[in-house]
Amino acid sequence: MKAAIVFDLDGTLVHSMPGIAVGLNRALDCMGRRALTQERVANIIGCGVRNLCSHALGYDDEATAPTELVDELIAHFRREYSVCWRQQAPQPYPGIAELIAELSGTGAHLAVLSNKQHEITHDMVRDIFGDHVFAPIIGHTGEFPRKPAPDALLHIAKLWGIPQQQLTMVGDSLTDAATARAANARLILVDWGYSQGKDLSTVGCPLVHTAAELRFLLTRQAS
Repeated sequence: MKAAIVFDLDGTLVHSMPGIAVGLNRALDCMGRRALTQERVANIIGCGVRNLCSHALGYDDEATAPTELVDELIAHFRREYSVCWRQQAPQPYPGIAELIAELSGTGAHLAVLSNKQHEITHDMVRDIFGDHVFAPIIGHTGEFPRKPAPDALLHIAKLWGIPQQQLTMVGDSLTDAATARAANARLILVDWGYSQGKDLSTVGCPLVHTAAELRFLLTRQAS
């Protein structure tokens, strides 16, 4: 059976937080707001741009954040980040590029599912991993609700013509865990990403510390 693996992007495949922090702090500066530390930015990545910007403005719940204020910061952030993400040269985590090349060489189904803006998700994945490795690459467009809603993950299973139970979601957060569970898909979490300060060991799924451990689990699942 071919492996069928859907990867989160930020914090799972790629260390992209420095670019997000630069773009967000430039956006905050446009509004006369104080810059955030990279540690703080790492703890608010993963649930979409509205959630990110709401937290950056000091609101713990995007539902209670003033819509106009958040919309203003989102507009600044999208403008700034669309330019600066390449300047910050996001890199795959150690061993990940080699793992993806190996999986691609076996004919595995590989996809990326991110809450990041779709255009940047698409361009970042193709710039780093090549044009024909992941299909589909899905960022947020509005066609599907953001993770942890399972809709996009179920869509990928349908595109591949397989039951969702044969999919493995690989992510770095409780959001990814909830997405996989809602879709009744397999789940592996990595501990090197952006977990929003949450203890991933309590999720009750494999938690890997290296790309080699991830390779072992994915190979075993596909056998």
